[in-house]
Amino acid sequence: MAQDRRELLDLLKFELRFLEDGGYGRSPRTPWRCQLVFEDSPTCPNFNDPARPHPCTECLLMRFVPSELRDQHSPCRLIPLTDKAETIDYFYRCGTQLELEEALAGWLRKQICQIEEQDEAAPEAKHSRDVPNGMDRLRRQQWLAMAGNLYLLANRHRENENYVVANALYDLALEVAELAAGNDNGRFLAGRARADQQAAFEISHRGENGGE
Repeated sequence: MAQDRRELLDLLKFELRFLEDGGYGRSPRTPWRCQLVFEDSPTCPNFNDPARPHPCTECLLMRFVPSELRDQHSPCRLIPLTDKAETIDYFYRCGTQLELEEALAGWLRKQICQIEEQDEAAPEAKHSRDVPNGMDRLRRQQWLAMAGNLYLLANRHRENENYVVANALYDLALEVAELAAGNDNGRFLAGRARADQQAAFEISHRGENGGE
């Protein structure tokens, strides 16, 4: 249970940072619409795969979906974000992108705080944090897949000269890849992300100097 909480906590912290770094802004692939919360996140098991081969039950966020709604299409849209039970779907239909992102940020911070308080009160949670390389093989592979998704997303923004967003996404890809650093592919991907982030920074820096 402690390991499950840690994995969920890592996911929620990632989502908060992804949100704050503008990850749910316009995508260079689909500039005509805003990104879908959770569904267009690298944490989604079906990220960037329209075939949706993975059932939503594989997602850690399913525990926040009311049990009677878990068989719906895109059940993560039905997670209540506010005290009024306003969901992601509600904001799609009746709110603005800004209102959605504010509600999402508040919800993420609340869930993170609650899990951290549970961890502090649970002796087994401290033991779980102290065990080196405690991530099992499956979770390491999932983190590696997420890092790869972030890396591809960063490349797309770089190609479209969105260097600020690209830099933030490379940073996230590097951070997530390092979680899977026990894997050779994780180390390789971390190196690629670091190199490409530096290249994107140098390109944007040259552009700024040229503008001056």
